[in-house]
Amino acid sequence: MPVQLYHHKLSAPARVVRIVAKQIGLSLEEKEIDLLSGEHMKPEFLAINPFHCVPTLVHDGFALWERWLYWDSGTFFSSLKAYYMPAIPGKSFQPEAAELFKKNASALDESLKNTKYVAGDKLSVADISITVTVTLSTAIGIDTSELKNVQKWLKQVETDLKPSTWQTLVIDPANGLADLLKSMASKSS
Repeated sequence: MPVQLYHHKLSAPARVVRIVAKQIGLSLEEKEIDLLSGEHMKPEFLAINPFHCVPTLVHDGFALWERWLYWDSGTFFSSLKAYYMPAIPGKSFQPEAAELFKKNASALDESLKNTKYVAGDKLSVADISITVTVTLSTAIGIDTSELKNVQKWLKQVETDLKPSTWQTLVIDPANGLADLLKSMASKSS
């Protein structure tokens, strides 16, 4: 069975995948997704990719889309940063950005229904990166406690890391940055 590629012909990231496939001689079954009509938001596509982005590759039931590190830096952490960055020059946190972050966290929660870690059954650098993002969000006051799969996954990552690493490199710096941001934001009051 050939690899299926869900894409839009004008999507730059999707075109990269198509070019690489041609270069290496990989046969693709291309399935164009009409982004403008919202086809990427339909239940059939969300079942394949809860993050509803293209390109998405599917082979023998395994779906691969935006890799987790890329998602954390380009989407997840960016939405968190949009929430707290105004505090640095002494302005207020941005509640609408917190809502976007929570929407992204919900998509993470949905994805974690089926895997132990974000990229499968083994701890990866992506788990550590996303852990840092989630723990910072909690420290600065964004509540994600209702996301049971995220909470279970965080406990697993905490268990996998050395206790001193968890405390000194995950929790303490998140709390330190949160205290700094909150003091800066309070100057605007």
